[in-house]
Parts: sequence; structure tokens; C-alpha cells
Amino acid sequence: MPFEPLKLASRGDSALTIDKYYRLGVSSTAKRELKLSAYQYVVISVDVENKRLGLVKQELAKVPNATAVKLDKRGYLGAKAGKEIASKLALTGDMLPVKFKDIGWEDQNGVRWRGFELAKDDTE
Repeated sequence: MPFEPLKLASRGDSALTIDKYYRLGVSSTAKRELKLSAYQYVVISVDVENKRLGLVKQELAKVPNATAVKLDKRGYLGAKAGKEIASKLALTGDMLPVKFKDIGWEDQNGVRWRGFELAKDDTE
């Protein structure tokens, strides 16, 4: 009987996640598409109505009243950002972890954000 190669689905989709410790993580694919490397600063935005997040490099965005967050070497933007997002989107600890799937680029008020939308199956 000849060997039959396996066809495995790739887990390499572009996404953001908030884990049970409220850490906001950036997937490897998302880092590659945003051209992010460790210790770079990004600005995060939240669209509460549509349950979406926006991410942009700090040097590319001139966003008033925004605080930049540094990406660590493991791909996390920290628990402080994750807690703030969870609070704004009314995500409780028992709903975590959650995933935000990549929805592409969006231009808003002169800033080109990379958009991520809360995955439906993670909230039910």
C-alpha cells in the first residue's frame, strides 16, 4: 500500500486574539501583513457598534488622543490593551479567549487601519 500524503489545514490566518489572561496577541500572519516586528509601536482603535478593532503602525498614523502600544517579542500588545478592549466590547472573563478575524484595510479620517472583526463562533 503506497503512502498517502496528508492535507492539513493551515492555522496561519491573520487575526488578533484576547486570551484568558486578557493579553492581546497578534498572529504571525498579521504581523507579516502589517510589516510589524518586535518592539514596534502600534495604535489600536475599537469600533464598539460593529465589534471591530483597527491596528496601524504608530509612524504611519497621526491619530489625535491615541496612546501607542509596543509589540513584545512574543507578539503580544499587553494585558492593559486587552482589558480595555474587553471592557469596551462587554467581553467577560468567561467569554475568553476570543478571536478577531482580519477583514482587510479601511481608510478612516486619513488613517489606513487594518481591520479585525470579532469572530461570531467565539461569542456564542
